[in-house]
Amino acid sequence: MIVQNPLRRCAALGAASLLALAGCSFGGDEEAASEDQAGLTELSERLAGAEGHAYTAEYLVEGSDDELLVAVDPEAGTAAVVVGDRPSLWSGGDEAELGAWLAEELDGLLPTDTDVAAWLAAAAADAAASAEFSDTTLAGELANCVDVQGAADAPVGAFEVCVTTVGVIASVTAKVGDTAYTAKLVNYHDGVDAAWLDDVTGQAGTSNQ
Repeated sequence: MIVQNPLRRCAALGAASLLALAGCSFGGDEEAASEDQAGLTELSERLAGAEGHAYTAEYLVEGSDDELLVAVDPEAGTAAVVVGDRPSLWSGGDEAELGAWLAEELDGLLPTDTDVAAWLAAAAADAAASAEFSDTTLAGELANCVDVQGAADAPVGAFEVCVTTVGVIASVTAKVGDTAYTAKLVNYHDGVDAAWLDDVTGQAGTSNQ
């Protein structure tokens, strides 16, 4: 059963949306488990619901000398992933194709929003999982975090993830098979600068086109 100290949970859940769903009452373990499941589900839905959001995010990836930059503008049908000074571009197609392209480009560096949303949803449905919530600020963005442990039926049994209020991964620590992910947000802004993207487009050696 998902359990944790209710006083700590209520102090940690800073975002209004999580407070509303988690309730922060002081009942028994069963009620605490329900509250934690609601918090996990809210974070999962926040990630899944942000697929149409345009943003530019830069990450520091542990074990890599290269910074990772992800820029996505679904409405414009453009995206870029830059690892160090090596850019890759995506243009055209639908959002399903964009998701597949991002998964390929980010492989081994950062799980996709879809991946992490699935982990959270599975942990919410896993009676063996425990969850501890907190808040942090990374790159100037408020983020809600959860540390999941002991998930027996989820694709990832233990992981930590922070999600910004608009549904962007702010940090993640997880091991998926033989791949270990440790990344945190170091720079962020909403939208994608068209001039920058044009400049990257001129340099890119690979794209989906």
